[in-house]
Amino acid sequence: MFKIGARIFAAAMLGTLVNVAAAASFPERPITVVTPFPAGGATDALTRVLAEHMGKTLGQTLIVENRAGAATTIGASYAAREKPDGYTVLLATNSTLVTNRFLYKTLSYDPDAFAPIGMIGIGPMVLLSSKKHDFKKPADVVSYAKKNPDALSIASFGAGTSSHLAAEYFQQVADINMLHVPFKGSTQALPQLISGDIDLFFDMVSTGMPQVDGGKVDVLAITSKERLSSLPDLPTLSESGYPDFEMTAWFSLVAPQATPPAVTATLRKALQTALQDKTVRKRLLDMGIEPGDGSAEALAKQISTESPVIDALVKRANIVVQ
Repeated sequence: MFKIGARIFAAAMLGTLVNVAAAASFPERPITVVTPFPAGGATDALTRVLAEHMGKTLGQTLIVENRAGAATTIGASYAAREKPDGYTVLLATNSTLVTNRFLYKTLSYDPDAFAPIGMIGIGPMVLLSSKKHDFKKPADVVSYAKKNPDALSIASFGAGTSSHLAAEYFQQVADINMLHVPFKGSTQALPQLISGDIDLFFDMVSTGMPQVDGGKVDVLAITSKERLSSLPDLPTLSESGYPDFEMTAWFSLVAPQATPPAVTATLRKALQTALQDKTVRKRLLDMGIEPGDGSAEALAKQISTESPVIDALVKRANIVVQ
């Protein structure tokens, strides 16, 4: 019995030493960054900016892999099942780590079963309108919706995403009803808005504003409490008659559960280095995203603070749980 126990202990110690050695030499090959949205969208662009600069610090290529759909659950489920060795990480949003737990009776992944790497940043959305309407401000939408019940449609980049919650929140505070039409991401929703098949859409600044600048859609307001310095003439919904309105999208980096702490620490250092880079910070700010500090503590605080707020919003909006 003693010999068996000794062998088990020796094997465990050997495994620990192997893990320590592996963590010390990490990374030895390219790393896959799973992003749960389609190529070409705001989250994809953000992921690629970070991947490029983190790769310089780590001395390895970071490969972006798009696994879009189902309010980020497809990408999250895939990443959660991967080997916890640091060679697969996930670009996780508030949908992934907060909202989905209140929307789905059963999830294909556990939102709490990820090893946190760090907080990337937070950004507001813009309320866009199809050119087929002559809406100039949110009040025009509300007036039209009250005169024409259920006539307006509003897109989102997925059921349960921040875009969807913003739409539900707006309908709630304005006391109107619109048809929600979910897509896999803004790259799928925007063409429908431009063509006039969809009336309204809460989109990220980086993907929505180029369409406004190109004269393809109109912008009515922004979802942050304060105006963006890069869009000083664009009023907030809070200024537009809904003083408590605030809805943002945030982004973080996580790894599969049981990823060695030394490995997540290495990844965190690379993320923080990227977020301190002037070029990266400018790129994020141009996207309408306020860079975070890359810490696991900031991510934990964001999840803890936002969870009760989103839980209450989902219940008030009576969003159907899957």
